[in-house]
Amino acid sequence: MTSAEFLATQFPGLASWIRATAAAGVGSRVHERDGVTAQVSPSAPDASLFNSVTYRDIGALRAALPELGSVYADAGVRAWTVWAHESDAEAAALLREGGHLLDSSPEGMGCALDELIAPEGLDELEYTERPAVEDLQLVLADGYGFPLELSRRVTADVPAGPTTVVALAHLEGRPACTAQVTIAGEDAGVYAVATMPDARGRGLARRLQYALLKRAAALGARTTTLQASQMGRGVYAALGYRSFGPMNMWERRRPAD
Repeated sequence: MTSAEFLATQFPGLASWIRATAAAGVGSRVHERDGVTAQVSPSAPDASLFNSVTYRDIGALRAALPELGSVYADAGVRAWTVWAHESDAEAAALLREGGHLLDSSPEGMGCALDELIAPEGLDELEYTERPAVEDLQLVLADGYGFPLELSRRVTADVPAGPTTVVALAHLEGRPACTAQVTIAGEDAGVYAVATMPDARGRGLARRLQYALLKRAAALGARTTTLQASQMGRGVYAALGYRSFGPMNMWERRRPAD
């Protein structure tokens, strides 16, 4: 995978993830205009991750920003974020001028699926692609460190669809790790990877992700990309992913009433 190929996956991949995530949330919806896709989640007004925006190019973003501000304000959303690769200096300047602050810089990573490195212990993995939503909510909440009530609002249903697979691994009979793969074109985007704190260091995330990506390859995907937290970078590098620079999250937040 080249840097140009990685960048080409980000708008369609994040847009597909936004649509799948919005469909699973309480009262969440998708706002779209030419070249811009946004999740609007009134039930999570202060969680900018669940009010994410992705864009095709700077022209589309510039045209959409005023409207997006109104859409989120009308929905009672106080925090929303725009994903922009570090190489898009024009977008960074535009967002900064519009009152957005750099909130987080997950590392953009990717590789060709035929370059994946198989982890050890795949035959020991116990997982289901039909998880109970209550188990998924618990693992996402504890894995990411946010309140269970928020998890229940933003994941009221298991994300689903012809191009989305969510799996949950068990450790000693209890829910321990989850991952989501959403295919857009020929790219398998990896999202919502979370492991319960007391189950970390067992290789569960690597094994589960690898299993889902082999399934994605069978469905026609050729590459895989993701946006990695600091904690996850080593996990993904061990699978064969390479870094392509930060996918910055530019957050706009207004004080709570």
